[in-house]
Amino acid sequence: MSLTICQNFALSVEHANLVKQAIAYEQASLSPNTLRTYGSFWKKFENWCSINNQACLPTSSETISLYLSSIGAAFSFSTLDSTIAAIEYVHEKANQSITGNHDLFRRVRKGIRRTHKENQTLKQAVPLKVLDLKAICCKLGDSLKDCRDKALLAVAYFGGLRRSEIVSLDLEHVEFNDKGAVATLLQSKTSDTAELVYLSYARDRDICPVSLLKAWLEKAQIKQGSIFRSLMKGNKIAGRLSGHSVSEIVKIHFGEEYSGHSTRRGLLTDAAEKNTPLHIMKKLSRHKSSEMVLRYAEAAKGFTDSAVSILGM
Repeated sequence: MSLTICQNFALSVEHANLVKQAIAYEQASLSPNTLRTYGSFWKKFENWCSINNQACLPTSSETISLYLSSIGAAFSFSTLDSTIAAIEYVHEKANQSITGNHDLFRRVRKGIRRTHKENQTLKQAVPLKVLDLKAICCKLGDSLKDCRDKALLAVAYFGGLRRSEIVSLDLEHVEFNDKGAVATLLQSKTSDTAELVYLSYARDRDICPVSLLKAWLEKAQIKQGSIFRSLMKGNKIAGRLSGHSVSEIVKIHFGEEYSGHSTRRGLLTDAAEKNTPLHIMKKLSRHKSSEMVLRYAEAAKGFTDSAVSILGM
């Protein structure tokens, strides 16, 4: 019995509260970004169904197949997959079933991928290398904003952090010692269990993540709560930065071709170029599988490991 159906039965106050709590936990199973993405894709599907006189909720495998065919030539493979996930999610939440043979729209999806190979999502974030980080950190001054940005960029790079992980950092979850700092990530994109990120003191003080983080905390007088915060006029410190703000900070300092993922990719690129073992790279990035780490390594050493280079031609 779904949690939605449970609400329709006469329950004791205690059981009703438990149902509400369970629903809240269920809703927390997906990140706000994922829910927004699903909402956007569902709205497009809903509008298409309205224009084409098709039922959207519940919908059928045939209708999904037609919709995928209408967008298949113009959108990336990841968009197709997210669209299917959004439609399935909305049906599950509404306790509705997609009628017909689900293999039908999955075969259509496979056919689109085979027909429009050019729509593969190959573009990756431009890696922000350690020398790029050094150049910007040396350029920035001692203002409140500059101190924040230097600390954010250095911690993001050396911690191999995703945008969501950067902005989720709280002072209560960072422990400083004579070797550096240990940050506890309570949750990440790929894990709902705590993970530790070790930040060591760097010989180069210009880009030392621990020293720059301490300088920001002291200058901003942050004693508890979120570490990286937005700044208002008059250097007034406001609330926690958003993931989008992290991307904007990176773009401001390095250019529009960079993104919030550039620091993470830059770390793995630099590590690969130094022939760092795969298991160490995986530990740095906290990837659950080796496949994605291998992609970074191959991108960084593609020409070095090419047939011409290996054979010394």
